[in-house]
Amino acid sequence: MNKAYLLLTLLFPFAATASDNVQHLEQPLVQKANHSSNTYTYVKCWYRTSVSHDEPATDWVWAKNKDNSYYSLPGYWWSSVSFKNMFYTDVPNKEIAQRCATSIDTDNKNADIIFYASDIKASYSHTIWSNDNVNQPNTINRIVAFGDSLSDTSNTFNGSQWIFPNSNSWFLGHFSNGLVWTEYLANAKNLPLYNWAVGGAAGINEYGILTGIYDQISSFNTYMKSAKNYHIENTLFTLEFGLNDFMNYDRNITEVKSDYSTALIRLTDAGAKNILLMTLPDASKAPQFKYATADKTALVSQQIKQFNLFIKEQAAYYKQKGINITLVDAYQIFENVTSEPQKYGFVNAKDACMDINRSSSKDYLISHALTNDCAQHGSDKYVFWGVTHPTTAMHKYIAQQIINQISVN
Repeated sequence: MNKAYLLLTLLFPFAATASDNVQHLEQPLVQKANHSSNTYTYVKCWYRTSVSHDEPATDWVWAKNKDNSYYSLPGYWWSSVSFKNMFYTDVPNKEIAQRCATSIDTDNKNADIIFYASDIKASYSHTIWSNDNVNQPNTINRIVAFGDSLSDTSNTFNGSQWIFPNSNSWFLGHFSNGLVWTEYLANAKNLPLYNWAVGGAAGINEYGILTGIYDQISSFNTYMKSAKNYHIENTLFTLEFGLNDFMNYDRNITEVKSDYSTALIRLTDAGAKNILLMTLPDASKAPQFKYATADKTALVSQQIKQFNLFIKEQAAYYKQKGINITLVDAYQIFENVTSEPQKYGFVNAKDACMDINRSSSKDYLISHALTNDCAQHGSDKYVFWGVTHPTTAMHKYIAQQIINQISVN
């Protein structure tokens, strides 16, 4: 989708340093932190306010200690520039998550709690990277995701100054109404997830702001230079892209194949040993293709089928080289569900749950009501949230199929 106009929405970043007075965290600070200097930050704990996935709106609280004082997180920033930053800490991810759960104090099983490092009330939501111990077992201890809007959990949202997608109709930077498949997978395996995926991404950069797979991997390599005790062989990487290349950017298969093979070469050359690959679902079955020409629909469907053959070839090649490859056949998963939705717990696999009757990127900027039918059955019974992207229920179903076939520990 065309998001070039988002360039106009980007503002100057705030400085990345923690305030000594949490009561005044709405004020940007002048002092800047150095990525090699020990400092501290605070933690924003975001959660869904409704018990239903039908309502994606969220709120947040500061993480608190047991004595109700503000929870501060020791560590260091990657950069003094807030727009592109990450906070590194020796505090385990599980401890931070528990502090947020206690601070929110809700029994809402659909709260979908997410936390970020934030120095001030109006700051960006920064990823918190928990450093590894010096002595660590040779097992997978985290997941790193590369890809597009099927995996993105906040990057496009942050880059657009929190306006794209609209947080009243899409769950806090997700192109869905809740968690996406990588989050369900990480939660099931009790592993922290780190997201480099960008909504709208292709194999290469688009419009100057949508970071493609090549630069996503470059960014990851850059940030890892500041991570203590990091061992790449203990990371499970997920890689999925190609739909935007064919659906929105009219790229040919040869170009996208080159991007895909290059991504795998760069990851394995860097030492990656565990990679999850996913075939592309037949996106031509998404509601947005009700508004496309028959020729466009047929072309995209054919490109996806051809590209999936290449993905399978790449998976086989790297398995022979000794890389622990998990190949998820998302194409077949979607084929099964869209052909017989009732068999898999859904009632509708052809319409959007939200009341959207066109295919336009502008619809991500505004809020939408549900269709009468989706309101009646509930979004968990729909495969598609908008005209393009799956519901969180469908993401959860995909993750369950992956969990059934993968072993990470």
